[in-house]
Amino acid sequence: MLASFETLSSAFVLALCIGAALTAVLCRFAARLRLLDAPGGRKDHSHPVPMVGGIAIFVALLAAGSAFGAWERDTYLLPALALVVAVGLWDDAATVSPRLKLVIQVFASALMIAGAGVVLRSVGDLVGWRPIGMSVLAVPMSIFALVGVVNALNMIDGLDGLCGSVALIAFAWYAAAAAQGGLTGPLLVAVILCGAIAGFLVFNLRLPWQREARAFLGDAGSLTLGFALGWLAIDLTQRGGGALYPISALWILLLPLADCVSLMTRRLQRGSNPFVADREHIHHYLLARGLTHQQTVATLVAISAAFGAVGYFGWRLAIPEPWLFWPFCVGYFTYHAWIKAAWKRLRSIEPAQEKRGALEDRPARALG
Repeated sequence: MLASFETLSSAFVLALCIGAALTAVLCRFAARLRLLDAPGGRKDHSHPVPMVGGIAIFVALLAAGSAFGAWERDTYLLPALALVVAVGLWDDAATVSPRLKLVIQVFASALMIAGAGVVLRSVGDLVGWRPIGMSVLAVPMSIFALVGVVNALNMIDGLDGLCGSVALIAFAWYAAAAAQGGLTGPLLVAVILCGAIAGFLVFNLRLPWQREARAFLGDAGSLTLGFALGWLAIDLTQRGGGALYPISALWILLLPLADCVSLMTRRLQRGSNPFVADREHIHHYLLARGLTHQQTVATLVAISAAFGAVGYFGWRLAIPEPWLFWPFCVGYFTYHAWIKAAWKRLRSIEPAQEKRGALEDRPARALG
């Protein structure tokens, strides 16, 4: 039986309150826990910021999920998320090698597959012939998909409020899909995570009363949100008749996935390490083109919500999967070509502007 509106509302509010309260409390102890993100380098903040969002969101999920019986079927989600949170906290407090983080993500994926039986057995009828089954590739493809979503969310966490807001939108679409499919367990998890993220965003968004974020997700937060999104995406699309289209799940996550894949491809094309951070994400480009921080976040969140609407309503209206798949592919390759050319144009403009500025400034210096 599907949870009532009153139950869902109560779960959301409880998670929101726990997430907000715990974020506020943990900010006071962040220095002792070595969970402070110092300014400098590629970072834009001007003072150390507590990285406590991951703990707050995980505890809110644990508490509200236990209170409303969300773990009757999704029991293995908790230990899997605990592993991801632990390695994220370790990386926030010290430094963890990318290889070790990858190993732990794979192990957490194994819990999802072997323990909960959440496996990507089919990617749907993408070309109009018949559903494409994964067969012997089901397990490796499940791990690849989950790790990919985890790292896509981690990589888009570059502006105050961006990663949390994009994740909130995605969880809301997955909650709508779970409700439509009558799936109480995934529905409760998605709604609770929406509440927990909303509570955290009070401290993470740039708002009229706070010019900069007072708390960050940290790796613990972005990895946790990515893992939960990947889990729900696979779970909701592999439920048999009436399940969410796999391509619809990808539309819901299109923004972080496209940004991640395009950026890593561009790094490889110029001979760089695809995992070494730089400032060529889509949000960096919008900032470079003159949008403010808030305008950039609002634009990308609106785009992410629109992509999610395409995926969700495409499924609800029973639009054939190929009609969603081919625009998805064309859209990604168009975006990749555009962003690559856009960065190239921007780099060619900047030296010319600097040279022109130096020439215009020369008489002023002479007169001085």
